[in-house]
Amino acid sequence: MVVRMTVLALAALAPQMHGCGIFSPRDPRPGGGQAVVCLTANTPGDVVSNLLAQYASFPGHECYSSMLDTSFTFHPDAADSIDAATAGQGTVYANWTASVESNVDLLLAREATFHMTVFDSMYATTVTSPGPPQSELRFYAYHLVIHAPRVAPDTLFQGHADITFTQRPNTQWAMTGWQDRRDGSGARTWGYLRRQYRVGF
Repeated sequence: MVVRMTVLALAALAPQMHGCGIFSPRDPRPGGGQAVVCLTANTPGDVVSNLLAQYASFPGHECYSSMLDTSFTFHPDAADSIDAATAGQGTVYANWTASVESNVDLLLAREATFHMTVFDSMYATTVTSPGPPQSELRFYAYHLVIHAPRVAPDTLFQGHADITFTQRPNTQWAMTGWQDRRDGSGARTWGYLRRQYRVGF
């Protein structure tokens, strides 16, 4: 009940939440709308901005994919992994590479009729490594409101994302790792959403 009320509140607030800085949602137009500019990833913050603006956006899929380094890996919350195994999908999270992540995003972008991606805050202090290569580990609290058939009737996805950003040899930054975590809210995670859109596991 709490989750459903939260979804309704978020949907009602969506128009007011647009355009509020780095933690603001992507433009919540049905079906993804027109793609926004893909920023050159000169900083980890640029990568985050592109992630928020382009995730689950069909026109923005190429931009989102370009933010993934070839070494990118995704790891779910341990409880999500156990749930997948219980549902007979024990290998769904295995070998989650940049290619898998890109394909999942594309499938989701094709099917979603409404989506809003938000990093609400940072729940821990950034860990910086001077390298080389230079890297940052950032800890985000997130929520997504997504209407997509494979996860209906769920629309709210919420949790924590520990994302590693690494500077490439060309000095631009990319995501190299994502550890997804539940946050105790009871809402399903981004990892659960991803799981529903991975095919051929």
